Amino acid sequence: MRRLIPLLLLILLALGAACGGGDDDSASSSPTRKPSATSTRGSRTPTAAPTPIVSGGPTVSVTPRSTQQPVFLTPTRAPTPTPTPNPNAKLYIALGDSLSYGHGASDRSTTAWVPLVKSGLGGGWSLSNLGVPGYTSGDLLSRGQMDAAVSQINARKNDGIAGNEVGAITLEIGGNDLLEIYEDLVLTGTCPSVPESLPKPECVDRLREALLEFTPNLQKAVDRLQGAAPGVPIFMATLYNPFSGGSVNLDGIGALALEGQADTPFATGLNDAIRAVAQEKGAYLVEWYAPFLGKVNEYIAQDLIHPNDTGHAVMAQAVLAAMAQAGVD
Repeated sequence: MRRLIPLLLLILLALGAACGGGDDDSASSSPTRKPSATSTRGSRTPTAAPTPIVSGGPTVSVTPRSTQQPVFLTPTRAPTPTPTPNPNAKLYIALGDSLSYGHGASDRSTTAWVPLVKSGLGGGWSLSNLGVPGYTSGDLLSRGQMDAAVSQINARKNDGIAGNEVGAITLEIGGNDLLEIYEDLVLTGTCPSVPESLPKPECVDRLREALLEFTPNLQKAVDRLQGAAPGVPIFMATLYNPFSGGSVNLDGIGALALEGQADTPFATGLNDAIRAVAQEKGAYLVEWYAPFLGKVNEYIAQDLIHPNDTGHAVMAQAVLAAMAQAGVD
């Protein structure tokens, strides 16, 4: 009997520790997700202090977080269907990655920039949002998104319904072309800042390779769209720096990759490539980089990468302003 008492006590203590430990684990476990690398017709002109265009759309309150690390979303590699476009209305096609898809918005169907643009165009338009989170410029060409766009363009041209053809196309891509570099080299501490990265071949070579691959991919995408829909305006957006105004090191790396820096191997960046292709192909340029300067705490969502509702509204206003200048109505 004396031997059984210590044994029973040990069993009871073990059971109590197991129950308590389970509660602690459930409270502390929060899986980190990894990514995919932002009205009316009368409100198409951007304002200095924009508010969400959709009435009632919430404004996300963002606390200072200049030293936090980004939390990413898992890339989606299969397109998510959007509501069937109205076959009798002009069609607006949106192409891109998680920005077009609507990540960061409180409601991707209403407060993200693509549906805001569609709303700003008015009731005579329908929307086909083909954006897929996680897509690179290479994926844009090879994973079905361009095929879907061309198929819709041809279907509208040949369906016998007058006035329902594709009337506008937006194209944003490139953030995920830089994302692997960010994950593999920046977050690991190999290339933590511009001054520490430039002397290291592994840092310089990876960025140079990404930029060299990006330009021909973008050219091929625009060529294919213009071949299928000659004369249809294409609106190409530069990328914003999600770190601008936050961490000095991350801000600097983002600025180098997107805008380049004099007296470095990167006199031009990814945004310069977008501007050059837009000019070369006769597409319309939408500038998202400048409006986001210093706005990490105002325009960026809690994942520290994608725009919040206010950021999405700023992006939509820039697109609508460009469309107005192009005569899209």
